[in-house]
Amino acid sequence: MDTVIACASIKPELERLKGDTSGLRVCYLPQNLHRTPGKLKELLQKNIDRLAKDGGKMVLGYGLCSNALVGLKAPEQGLYVPRAHDCITFFLGGRNLYKEAFAKYPGTYYLTRSWIDNQKDPLGQVENEYTERVGRSMAEEAMETEIRNYRYIGYVAPPGTETGDVHSANSEEENRYLQRAKENASFFGKELMCHKGNDAMFRKILFGPYAGPDFIHIKPSETVKQSEFLK
Repeated sequence: MDTVIACASIKPELERLKGDTSGLRVCYLPQNLHRTPGKLKELLQKNIDRLAKDGGKMVLGYGLCSNALVGLKAPEQGLYVPRAHDCITFFLGGRNLYKEAFAKYPGTYYLTRSWIDNQKDPLGQVENEYTERVGRSMAEEAMETEIRNYRYIGYVAPPGTETGDVHSANSEEENRYLQRAKENASFFGKELMCHKGNDAMFRKILFGPYAGPDFIHIKPSETVKQSEFLK
């Protein structure tokens, strides 16, 4: 059985595309573990070792993620890892589209539906994490410091939603996410940019092909190296 181990931040996209595909198992790990890369690495290795016993291809639905993948050891069947620094590469459709967006809008803090739903947008973190620990005023100050070097809030709309500008969306549901992105941009004094999502990388994570520049093949018992993500 082929296995994908992925971050829960991309679960809606993978589940929509996976459907009832037989012979493919997807295991999701909690979102936001990139903020504790040591813990993420430990959990990934534990699940790789556990699930690899069933054979089949082993694929990660993670980018480099704060170097959490560096040092992971591939199982007997080897390991396929997307050549990406984070999941935004997946949402935008691959390395080339990510590079285009980065070149055009450097200094972008990206938001997706999943990040908003899980209250991991800047305002969500202020309201649901930081305020409880340090109070509202200090929470706002901490987040402003955390994102001070960003110029844009970039909202990545799901494929097919046709959110092409910052003014409107084509459904009430999508408009709710767009408005939340606007709130974040306005509150922190950033410029809002909208990006059309692309599911090409999500399809590749699930179904391949795993050859070519979009994936790194880690041979059996070898480890993931940071240099592979820079090629």
